[in-house]
Amino acid sequence: MGSLSSSQKSRAGVSLYSRYINRPVGRVFAAAAASTGITPNGVTAISALCSALGMIVLMIGPAGWVTGLAVAILLVLGFALDSADGQVARLTGRGSLAGEWLDHVVDSGKMVAVHASVLVAAATQGLLTGAWLLIPLGYMLVAVVLFSGMTIFELLRRTRPHPSDPPRPPSTIRAVGLLPADYGVLALAFLLWGASQIFFVVYAALGAMTALITVALLAKWFRLLKRTD
Repeated sequence: MGSLSSSQKSRAGVSLYSRYINRPVGRVFAAAAASTGITPNGVTAISALCSALGMIVLMIGPAGWVTGLAVAILLVLGFALDSADGQVARLTGRGSLAGEWLDHVVDSGKMVAVHASVLVAAATQGLLTGAWLLIPLGYMLVAVVLFSGMTIFELLRRTRPHPSDPPRPPSTIRAVGLLPADYGVLALAFLLWGASQIFFVVYAALGAMTALITVALLAKWFRLLKRTD
């Protein structure tokens, strides 16, 4: 675990959930994977399986508390394992461009699939009707734009780093402000699936706040790339 602690990403720019829950849980999974010989790509595959199972349960299970609990657990596990694959790669020195690509492909699919699953479940079980079905579609659009913007920004900055960027210390205020856009918070929201009206109020609120965060981050990333140019 000491080696894992030294191979962690910076805590700057991540929400409180990722900082204090997802990454520490992922660290436990990473230690287990490294000790048993599971490769980073193997961890990515297990992460994808957990997430996919959670979405299947959401779509075919009855709208109730048990279904919501199962979905939340599977999505939280999938998210923690998503953190673990990179930690295993850094710990064992087995990181690769192919592995990083695979991780991003799985993440991009997850961003679409989780909201598509909400849409399917809501439509087939009559939880949302008419124009209200646009809520998952809108949330899906925001999630895809945020993930794509972040991924491409990091790629471009990696190829053309700005030499004058000072290290940024972790900010608690920023970590709190990013909570609505954290996938882990969305995963925990499914604990409310047994009270569908409350769930969709929370779901819509998270989507709206994520949209605001996305606009702010896109503007920031655009300014930084212009400065790099």
